[in-house]
Amino acid sequence: MNGSYDGVSDIAFEKRGDRTVLTNRFRSGNSRISALIPTEDDIPLYFLAATGGGFIEGEKYYNAATLEREAHAVLTTQTPNYIYKCPHGMTTSQLNEVMVKENAFLEYYIDEVIPYEDAIYYQKTFVDVKKGGSLILTDGLTAGWSKSDTPFLYNRVDLKTRILYDNELVFNDYLIVNPEEEDMGELGLFEGYTNFNSVVIIDENFCTEWIKRSKEALNTKEFTGIYGITALEKYGFVLRVLGKSSHNNLGIMWDFINFYREEIRGLKHLELRKNQR
Repeated sequence: MNGSYDGVSDIAFEKRGDRTVLTNRFRSGNSRISALIPTEDDIPLYFLAATGGGFIEGEKYYNAATLEREAHAVLTTQTPNYIYKCPHGMTTSQLNEVMVKENAFLEYYIDEVIPYEDAIYYQKTFVDVKKGGSLILTDGLTAGWSKSDTPFLYNRVDLKTRILYDNELVFNDYLIVNPEEEDMGELGLFEGYTNFNSVVIIDENFCTEWIKRSKEALNTKEFTGIYGITALEKYGFVLRVLGKSSHNNLGIMWDFINFYREEIRGLKHLELRKNQR
């Protein structure tokens, strides 16, 4: 596998006594894994990073994470995922494969994708959650970057996310954004906004009352944009956000995440970086 990817990270955790510990930390190529970062809940937190600060045309990256039974860990990317120009029409790609075993809990905070002008990017995230396991998963996409500051000058971005729970497909999302062929301002696309983010929570104890309570909590916050919270057919719910800036979207996202962590799971408030607020 390593020879076919420009960057690989493979990380694993297991429960020992009353603590979760790291049991595997492998990286190669352009991928890096941080040292352990302490949290108030004593839950292990690690950052995943690419050494170049972004992905170059045609590069391929692979990230794997495994949580053994009853483990609880937090993973996050260090920065937004910058996708540099692809002037030769070659696709840049990333594959994320995750296993969450029985009664384990993974918080996987993937930052938004920022494609440069002419970028082509394909990201696949596959998660297998076993019975009793839980998951928080984030991702997002912006209007991108160009020298002229004109939004949506990238060629195409595909973000595919597939989540199994107890061997049953519970979330299958495929976001295809093709600014060359579509007007990004249209209804059903970005609708005049520049930043899209989502938060998916998988928890077998989910009930629709959680949506009501989370909406009540978010309605007290200042936010410029639109968002919606919906239930999956089984075992979870999802927040989707359209806004004018990453900072703006992160505020409402983290209010939602911390509502779940604190009010539902009894965990402490989590902040990953200074620009979270």
